[in-house]
Amino acid sequence: MKRQWNKSIQYSALLIIALAMIATACTQQENFPKASQMVGLATPITLDYGQTSILTQDYFIDHTRIDSVTSPKGLTAELNGDKSEVLLKGNLPQKMGVLAYWLNGTAYHQLIKESAKQELTITFDPRGEEYEVVQLKGEMNRWNPSSTVLEKEGDLWKTTMLVNRGVYQYLFVVDGKEMLDPSNPETVPNGLGGTNSLLRVGKPPAELWLQTHEEDGGSVSLKSEAAENVMVLWQNHLLEPKVEKEIATVKIPDAASSMERSYIRAWTFDEQSVSNDVLIPLEYGAIVNQSNQLNRHDLENWNMYFVLIDRFKDGNPSNTRKVDDPQIHPKANYYGGDLEGIIQTIESGYFKNIGVNSLWLSPITQNPEGAYGLWDKGGVTTTFSGYHGYWPISSSKVDDRFGSGEKFQELLDVAHRHGMNVILDYVANHVHELHPVYQKHKDWATDLYLPDGRLNTELWEEQRLTTWFDTFMPTLDFSRPEVIETMSDSALFWVKEYDLDGFRHDATKHIQLEFWRTLTKKIKDSVIVPQNRKVFQIGETYGSRELIASYINSGLLDSQFDFNIFDASVNSFGKGVSFESLETQMNESFKYYGYHNKMGYISGNHDKTRFITLTSGEVSWGEDGKLAGWTREIESPQAFAYDRLSMLHAFNQTIPGIPVTYYGDEFGMSGANDPDNRRWMRFAEEDLSELELRNRNIFTKLAKLRNSHMALLYGDFRFHITEENTMAYSRAYFGNQVIAVYNKSNRQEQVLVSLRRGFDYAELKAEFGSDFEIEDGVLTITLPANSFELLTL
Repeated sequence: MKRQWNKSIQYSALLIIALAMIATACTQQENFPKASQMVGLATPITLDYGQTSILTQDYFIDHTRIDSVTSPKGLTAELNGDKSEVLLKGNLPQKMGVLAYWLNGTAYHQLIKESAKQELTITFDPRGEEYEVVQLKGEMNRWNPSSTVLEKEGDLWKTTMLVNRGVYQYLFVVDGKEMLDPSNPETVPNGLGGTNSLLRVGKPPAELWLQTHEEDGGSVSLKSEAAENVMVLWQNHLLEPKVEKEIATVKIPDAASSMERSYIRAWTFDEQSVSNDVLIPLEYGAIVNQSNQLNRHDLENWNMYFVLIDRFKDGNPSNTRKVDDPQIHPKANYYGGDLEGIIQTIESGYFKNIGVNSLWLSPITQNPEGAYGLWDKGGVTTTFSGYHGYWPISSSKVDDRFGSGEKFQELLDVAHRHGMNVILDYVANHVHELHPVYQKHKDWATDLYLPDGRLNTELWEEQRLTTWFDTFMPTLDFSRPEVIETMSDSALFWVKEYDLDGFRHDATKHIQLEFWRTLTKKIKDSVIVPQNRKVFQIGETYGSRELIASYINSGLLDSQFDFNIFDASVNSFGKGVSFESLETQMNESFKYYGYHNKMGYISGNHDKTRFITLTSGEVSWGEDGKLAGWTREIESPQAFAYDRLSMLHAFNQTIPGIPVTYYGDEFGMSGANDPDNRRWMRFAEEDLSELELRNRNIFTKLAKLRNSHMALLYGDFRFHITEENTMAYSRAYFGNQVIAVYNKSNRQEQVLVSLRRGFDYAELKAEFGSDFEIEDGVLTITLPANSFELLTL
């Protein structure tokens, strides 16, 4: 169907009116609606190459109320006939601009960033060897070799593509065999025991910083060398700053005084770079400057803990029921953990005592009674039960082995009384073959066999949207509207029926965007807007940052887990890879997700060998962790590995985003991969070793430091030094600053850190007792081997 576009902005009369309206909006700050027509804070838009489509329902409660759209210089904005889409064409003459949507005389603003795409030619030199097919597999093509086949040109193989400026891991697939780029000496560990080639596209931009400066009654000031270009939004409305030298000051709108929580966001730019973003929470119009002003609904304040229910605590032995099948090894059967066990743990104060305030629960929907799957690759031969919860035979019934719907609501009530949030792991991508959806509608599943006769299982990248996880778990076809409607209604049930705080969505990348857009729209219309309630959605996607980010915006998910940073941090803290590599990866994540992202930063999960076991060497880096767990008893870690784990915790607790701790990692539970990484949880001090108790105490102090410092919740982020074995960075929010310093070498190191200007460091405190001194703006601190320090101001 042809789209009908409203091209009113092309007519000079309306353009003049629009410009006048923008000027009015900037100077008359109090022209704000009592009820916003935007839900939450509109995510910035990065322009695509050529033209950019914006779906207005992603941002507005009722997009049909949009009167017109005006664009910054260099762009044209065309609003289609039903007002569901804005098409941006052209190029920004500068790094950033602001798009204005007009509704009943009020402007709602959205930040626009220039496209970072550029054309790249990739060449493979066979060095005299003859090959039939050369393919590319990497972050630039979502690790799908079938999508990028190189053409032979003379003696070389070449392909050209559009990519964002940045760094990319990749391999060549030559006649079916993976290999490094023989012409590129730069490599990076892949987290699986091997290496990938590393490609750098474009020059990294010069650093440009924007920081909070001062608060003065009803105004706030920001500091930057590019203060003249500062763009400031209150909620989704543009404010006009007053600029004097390096200081930009804005008045907090009077309308903020009627809102318990609103936000100021700011960015700046120069000819070469875009700065970090700044986020300032307000409480009834006043700047929030103490962490005790925050509550459990402030996402930046979340400190999350992943509970694998069956392996956590058995609070009600009467509902414990193993699958009665001798083929199932005890490690692969039910242990008996349940919802009652989690309630008891909340009420015992355990979570509060260690400093976590949000729980991610593994799936609780009914799973099958029988045995499925097979392990026959060594050690033992076993089938599996559905103890983990990821094989749903119902999408709405609580598994009776965990409890009931009433018990789940009780858990939520208890958690909320204790100031805790609870999100639920929800599985939409696939169902068990006994699920009624599949039993009644087998045509709703994707094809188990490909046209070439191959089995379509575990083809994670090649058949990303259709592949099955196993032959008894049909993947649903989300290209069908009836599947989207049915499964989004099933997810919606959980937030309508229960006072749930959100979802962790399994296998996010294997589902089309339209499902996530539909689900999010339903949640907004049914829960968020009418109940004024927050519902947080975090996805699980292994892949490139561009793929991960494509699922995040105001109309899709709030965030995803940043597995790229997990891999990089494990490489540095566990394997000893240079901190310079970790800095590179952190800067890439900031570029895609922002400096105040809500991404999940994990210590580990149920699909990976425990960090402490890999680091200690009980399972080697290139080893099959599952096979290791089935073929031998995994011994206790060496002492140094506990120190390395504490460094990883310090990192996760001090970077932007939401720290997510896998149960048992707070003290250093060991384990190879699934199911050895899913052992019974241990709580009592008498059940923990001296090293485990020490590590739990360190974790507790780290979590509570994060929870109590605004710099670690809303502060900026700045690297000071990154070398092979030492690293230092700081975060600052007005007068509060935290400096993190690391030494991962096997010997004592003296680390020199150039400090930020404009702070009085007389009361700087080393939270873990390290000796330091400050002279001429340089911090000198001595750290033992495998250690860290947090200094607070």
